[in-house]
Amino acid sequence: MIQPSREQLACLDPLERFWFRVTDFALRRLRPISILWNRIFMVHFSFLMTGPRVHRYGLEHLQGLGPTDRIIVVSNHRSFFDFYVIGPILYTASNLSKHILFPVRSTFFFDSIFGGILNGIMSGFFMFPPVMRQSSKRIFNSYALDRMTAEMERPGQQLGIHPEGTRGQSESPYELLRPQPGVGAILIRSPEARVLPVFITGISNSMVAEFKRTWFGPRKDHPIQVLFGPVVSFEDLREKGDRIAVHMQAAQRSMDAVAVLADQHRTMFAAGSEQKQRKNQS
Repeated sequence: MIQPSREQLACLDPLERFWFRVTDFALRRLRPISILWNRIFMVHFSFLMTGPRVHRYGLEHLQGLGPTDRIIVVSNHRSFFDFYVIGPILYTASNLSKHILFPVRSTFFFDSIFGGILNGIMSGFFMFPPVMRQSSKRIFNSYALDRMTAEMERPGQQLGIHPEGTRGQSESPYELLRPQPGVGAILIRSPEARVLPVFITGISNSMVAEFKRTWFGPRKDHPIQVLFGPVVSFEDLREKGDRIAVHMQAAQRSMDAVAVLADQHRTMFAAGSEQKQRKNQS
């Protein structure tokens, strides 16, 4: 698997370089152990956190997917825990392979001791590669993009990506942000990759609050709803070439598929939906 250049590594802080090497080693040498850990620990931890509050829709769109399909799971971004809910559904309700990488901001998970340990505990080091925020470290992000594209050459590889790049913090869960071009670049450069769109709402940013809502309160007042849509293909856009304008078109197509699910959710739960979702997100 491709490695960063000396210049790209040099821009990282010592702790970031340490956790990059640890995580990279785990992915190259310990993949089966990481997958087993997530099947045993993370699936059950997610249930303990959210339990029967999770309502799943559109699972029929998962039925045609198999262990060699290369899928980028594209979701709206409302909470730090979006993929902690979506991931276990993919593990238990689909025939997709269980190797899913979740690119993550380097802040916390790669620039602190506790964050790196938590990455191992909470995801088996599958929160990778890190994406840098500081402008002085942006040179590393070109490697992160190349690494994700290289990973998608592996049959059965999946990525979990929020195209918006940051959490939507408006009161309405239906107001989606403009997508960033990164996911589009991966899609254009990965000829076998397709997108599985997901819309999720109802989960907060507090792990403690989620446990309380699940086990010490009326669950019906805090539903977590996850909608899956039909898989999206990009063959026509790849014919236009590897250009930033085409990357944006691919990213926008991905986000449009999520927007369709958001509209479906609005229609399904029109009566008081936005009021309840604002309460859940608080």
